[in-house]
Amino acid sequence: MTAVLRFGGRGQGADRASVVWSVAEGRRGRRWREVRNAGHAVASSLLLETDPAGRFAHLELSTPSGLLTLHPEPDGTLHGHAIVSDGVEHVEGLAWDADGLALLEGSTICRLAAVACLADVIAVGASRAHLAAVIPPTLWLDVKPIRVERIDVASWRFADEEPFTVDARGLPVLRGGEIWPLERGEERAARHR
Repeated sequence: MTAVLRFGGRGQGADRASVVWSVAEGRRGRRWREVRNAGHAVASSLLLETDPAGRFAHLELSTPSGLLTLHPEPDGTLHGHAIVSDGVEHVEGLAWDADGLALLEGSTICRLAAVACLADVIAVGASRAHLAAVIPPTLWLDVKPIRVERIDVASWRFADEEPFTVDARGLPVLRGGEIWPLERGEERAARHR
């Protein structure tokens, strides 16, 4: 990792949901947090942790459907559980690549973490299939390859979604967005339109 990231921000995600997010980097990796609001209701609340190499390490998610916890195991499998209205559904032994992505539908920070992980892997103008745990709000997890395209230096596309843009630090460029440093005395970043 090059620069230590410790920022928070807000804006409107590609799915028009209001997003409040943060990233805090430490010696054990990065901790990404996000709350997405659709109208006056919380659509999702997410904690995503990545290791020092930028790989997915742990996820805790709340949606109106329930709670989901996921983590990869050293044996190349994905584990966790979903707690939903009719009980607990276990995630056990799903085949997993060490560099697999966690992608909650509509999540800004899942895309940010993916961009941070793939920035040195996918060249500008190139694309590739990449294994991902695709998570809908219903928590019915699907592990499958998705196409990730690096359109230009700052713009990426995940599957058939709208392009996702990051600034030079790898932070999101969101409609109506603002970015603030988590540390006192740091200068705040410019607003996005």
